[in-house]
Amino acid sequence: MATGMKSLVAFIRENRQLILDEWLAEAMRLPSAHPLSIELIRDHIPEFLDRLTEAIERQDVTTVSLKGLPNLHAALRVREGYDLRQVVGEYRTLRAVILHLYRQRGDISEESRPKLLPLATMHAAIDLAIADAVDQYALDQGKAREMFIGMLSHDLRDPLNAILFSAQVLLGRAAELDAATLQTAGRISAGAKRMEAMIRDLLDFARGRLGVRFPISVAPIDARALIADTVTEIAVAHPERAIECRVAHAPGDFVVQWDGDRVAQAITNLVSNAIAHGADPIVVEPNRRDEWISIEVRNRGEIPAPVRPHLFAPFAQPDHDRRYHAIEDAPQRRRGHLGLGLYIVREIATAHGGAVRATSEAGHTTFTLTLPRDARASDGTS
Repeated sequence: MATGMKSLVAFIRENRQLILDEWLAEAMRLPSAHPLSIELIRDHIPEFLDRLTEAIERQDVTTVSLKGLPNLHAALRVREGYDLRQVVGEYRTLRAVILHLYRQRGDISEESRPKLLPLATMHAAIDLAIADAVDQYALDQGKAREMFIGMLSHDLRDPLNAILFSAQVLLGRAAELDAATLQTAGRISAGAKRMEAMIRDLLDFARGRLGVRFPISVAPIDARALIADTVTEIAVAHPERAIECRVAHAPGDFVVQWDGDRVAQAITNLVSNAIAHGADPIVVEPNRRDEWISIEVRNRGEIPAPVRPHLFAPFAQPDHDRRYHAIEDAPQRRRGHLGLGLYIVREIATAHGGAVRATSEAGHTTFTLTLPRDARASDGTS
């Protein structure tokens, strides 16, 4: 092994903790790193650094000991909400830290130190070019994919509406049909409605990812009636569950300027989430505070801590990660859901100038949707 390589390997091993500390300080500045713990940010980088020194020592970058770690690291970063540029940026930062420290403290002569500066500048310039190229590629690829989702979802609506209309016609002739046919028509109608909800969610998701403002149409409505009617409709569809609406006991004026359909969609998504992942009782309780109205959806069961930071991300975590724990009678998640429900709740809240948050402790989980009574400023109509 050449002397220079040996010196670099020895330097990295002797200064391993310093390199990791310097890298960690930089990596924590990435946007998606802000809500994460130091342990989650550090992840596999220490082990990767060890494998890197082995690769340099063997003069073989394809060494088996290096393989697998970047793949695993990238997969975990995707789950934490990182985009492609941030994943690449972590490795760029690691290389920059090693070069910087080696230039300052490495086993090299004083006259050689200035010669490393152009090398470091070249690496930085190439890294920046790579980052720009990766960013643009990912952006264009993502837009193409989301445009496809949007167009497909839109085009599916016509045949789906025909199926739904036909099922409703059959159900309207219940007196003329035998029991088996009537039951089949009911199943077709229920399935078509679930598909309709999924297509609507996909269209909303595609609009948001393509930079189109989440559409709302604000009008004066009675929020008390809206909440009561929405929860009643859900409860009727799930008679086996204990769903309670406490809107009748909420004091104050509940006349608001909201997009009623969108807020009803948000409430439906929150209650459906409680039905799918939590245990009874499920309680919906609104409160008015000054010019704000909050709608709480509560259920038994806690959300695992690692899942909580990603609750409102699109295409949420797999069932085995998402399942509320410590509930013996927790129901199994229903099929036919895309994991966009809570993401869309957040988008609806933001479009109204409000917010949604989740708390989960002491065996209970609460989602709180908070909206201004007058959302016309967010709608752009005031």
